[in-house]
Amino acid sequence: MKSIQCPWAKFIQAFAISSLCINAVAAEEEAKQTKEEDFERIEVVGYRWFPEAVGLTGRYDLSREFLDYRSQGNGNITDMLTFLPGVQVSEDSFAVEQQAEIRSQLISISGAKPWQTGFYLDGMSNNSRIDPNSSNRSPSSINDVQGHPQAFFVNQALVGKVTVYDSNIPARFSGFSGGVVDVESRDAEQTPWLKINWRTSKSDWNQYQYIDNRADLQEEPEDYEPVEVELPDFSKQTVSVTGSIPLAPGHSVMLSASKTTSEIGEISLLEPVTTKRDSVSAMLSYNWTDGWFDKLSASVSYSPYEGDYILTDIKDSDFSLEGGGRQAKVSIEDTLGDWSISSSLGYSYSENSRSAFPAFRPWYRAAGKDWGIDSGGTPFSVEGGYGNLDKTQTSGNWNTDAQYKPFQWIGANHDLSLGFSAQSTTIERLRNRTGLVYNGPYRDANIYCRGYNFDCIEQSYHVPLDELADSLGGNIDLSNPEHLQAYSENLKTRGQFFRYRRVYPIENISVEMKELSAYVDDAVEWDNLRLRLGLRADYNDFLENIDIAPRIQLGYDLFGNGDSLLTAGVNRYYDANLITYKLREARRPYITQLRSINAGVVGDWQTSNEVPRFRYLFNNVSTPYSDEFSLAWKQRFFGGLLSLKGVKRWQRDQLARGDSFEEDGLTFVEQVNGGKGTYERLTLSYQYRWNQHEFWFHTSWSDNLTSSESYDSGVDLVPEDEIVALRSARTGSSRDIKLISQDDLTRLNEDFSRPLTANFSLHSEWTEALRTSVNISYQGAYESAVNTQSFYQEDKREVCTDCGDIDLAYPLFVQTELPARTLINTAIHYDVPLFDRALQLTLEVDNLLNSRTHHITYGQAGIETGRSYWVGFSYTMD
Repeated sequence: MKSIQCPWAKFIQAFAISSLCINAVAAEEEAKQTKEEDFERIEVVGYRWFPEAVGLTGRYDLSREFLDYRSQGNGNITDMLTFLPGVQVSEDSFAVEQQAEIRSQLISISGAKPWQTGFYLDGMSNNSRIDPNSSNRSPSSINDVQGHPQAFFVNQALVGKVTVYDSNIPARFSGFSGGVVDVESRDAEQTPWLKINWRTSKSDWNQYQYIDNRADLQEEPEDYEPVEVELPDFSKQTVSVTGSIPLAPGHSVMLSASKTTSEIGEISLLEPVTTKRDSVSAMLSYNWTDGWFDKLSASVSYSPYEGDYILTDIKDSDFSLEGGGRQAKVSIEDTLGDWSISSSLGYSYSENSRSAFPAFRPWYRAAGKDWGIDSGGTPFSVEGGYGNLDKTQTSGNWNTDAQYKPFQWIGANHDLSLGFSAQSTTIERLRNRTGLVYNGPYRDANIYCRGYNFDCIEQSYHVPLDELADSLGGNIDLSNPEHLQAYSENLKTRGQFFRYRRVYPIENISVEMKELSAYVDDAVEWDNLRLRLGLRADYNDFLENIDIAPRIQLGYDLFGNGDSLLTAGVNRYYDANLITYKLREARRPYITQLRSINAGVVGDWQTSNEVPRFRYLFNNVSTPYSDEFSLAWKQRFFGGLLSLKGVKRWQRDQLARGDSFEEDGLTFVEQVNGGKGTYERLTLSYQYRWNQHEFWFHTSWSDNLTSSESYDSGVDLVPEDEIVALRSARTGSSRDIKLISQDDLTRLNEDFSRPLTANFSLHSEWTEALRTSVNISYQGAYESAVNTQSFYQEDKREVCTDCGDIDLAYPLFVQTELPARTLINTAIHYDVPLFDRALQLTLEVDNLLNSRTHHITYGQAGIETGRSYWVGFSYTMD
């Protein structure tokens, strides 16, 4: 029996408790400041935990102090941005298996896909263009490698400041149609200091809940035996060393190095197995001031990621994923007459690669292939993997920004800036050995493999059947239980072979794209009017389009004192994942092969003429873009800041599958600008500081719609390894199931799209030694397609008319409603005196009330995460 609770109940309860705590502390304060004085402390002195301020752009500034006192989780900087308005995380981030992982979380800003976010580190792009949309794929994806929108992960230890833009984004940023995450590293200082930090989290400390919703799949609920589930078993830790050293007057060096590891215990084929993940984030930077230039900076960073994985209950399936990379940059800042110039040269390299056994073979479990686990249905003994696949990205870029000194013209104050950039990016894809994925096993006692023993096994016995028959009285009677047992025990290998396989050929592909960009931006002030006129132009030699993007923001200061600002914005943002399409166009298609059996003799592999071989074309395609219109009102209110913001976006010219044609034995699928969508959001927020407590509350309503002309067009022109099954209704009937492409599923299954969200953050400094942070988040219910972890089989006899029935299995998704959830996270920091300095002890508690995440939903059974902990310490010497 299930209980039902109002989704807002926990949120309101926690809000009330937090408010009571603030009032109780305030009653004991003897010295009180006015609200105006509090606000001046925030704005003038610069002590401001919370990120929103009055201005034209939709920006949120996260200071170093703010980052120090929030929950840090795995330490990746994007993991600490999930509480911001307009930012949503993937539903998969709540999966129990993700708790052991250390990869940076996927985030969506203003309804866009994660890869449509612009990630910057010290002015250089940190976006991976290898195929960032593959981040939502399994680590064991067949013809690709699980990627990530970021080229490498940035640990919070090396960060000095983060600025997040969700609307009205300045013209100096490009290569996105969602939002921007602009990270600035710590600066090398003339004052020496060193900080050591260590944190850890273990599964033994955490709480978990078993949820069984399988009865949802039946019209008449039945009692089910509990699923045998494996509790998470992991140990994570992160250690970092960060410091700055002055070398001489005007010369200083900053070093930050952190390493996060996770050791994960798993059970595979009834044996314990330990897998491991490692992520390094390191940077060395040098500053020279008052020399040849106003400032000369140089930095190198090294941020590799490596994960060792297995395919559970599959023999010889261990594989590794390698990601991350390195970056180098040299920049100067100088003044030339009335211009302030900033120019930089940069280089970056990143990879997204896999090392694995090159063949995947799902045998029937039988004598000679008997290691499989009986998991219900037809038992299999599966072995192997999906082969090596290396993908790399190399980029070189030059950026120059110039800002003219403020001046007056036509009675208005102007702040003019402009910039130029050039970039060359090369992506390589290498498969150094043919990959084989088998399917369709077939059993026969009398098969003859003709020496092809890799994918065929002949029946054999420990002793010849004649000798066995003699020992049983002259003949073998399989209807006799004793004879049947003797025959089974004498069986050494059961005859079987594969009738179907996909062949992934050797590849060595290199694609290159060059880009040129320029922008101009003028911030104008005239009496109470604020105007920002921006224009950006981008060109690339792949699509050969010149993309013009206006960025125009208008503001009006109602009373001329900076306390009340009305703003409006009209902006255009272009995607920049173009080289990914160029790589996809050059990829070699897989080959489908089949073979039959005749009089017990296994035939040769024959390439199927019925199964198309696909290539993709991107001819005469426009660059996808989004148009944005925004309205906002920001008001200083009772010593705090009240904000009301509305954002509307139109996603235009999105790429989708178009027509196809056959040529030279290949089926070419044209990509067209047939996709479109809309996004709208209304956000109300209020932040307020009272004595040593500061809170920020915001709530958002949003609607995210995406469509494509390719939906409902069938899967005849979709490769087999890109097809899934979708059940559109909550019934067990196969009539409600249709096959669709993964691309169309992504468009229909809008992740990151909870329509109603709310967040309450409270930071408190109780004493000089004790500080706390509480964050309460609410995500409302919405409809989505969820993976049932089961398969739907459909007859595919058309691929081989001589092979009989061939049923191919496709992952089954079902359309359902995901319930709302309310989660409370808290962090406690306490300083203990040690050697005239403070040893800071930290405790982070996620899901404080052990609430349901509702990740296990309709028709599923499994484990959900509950309360979890991170503990650690840091010590600073200065």
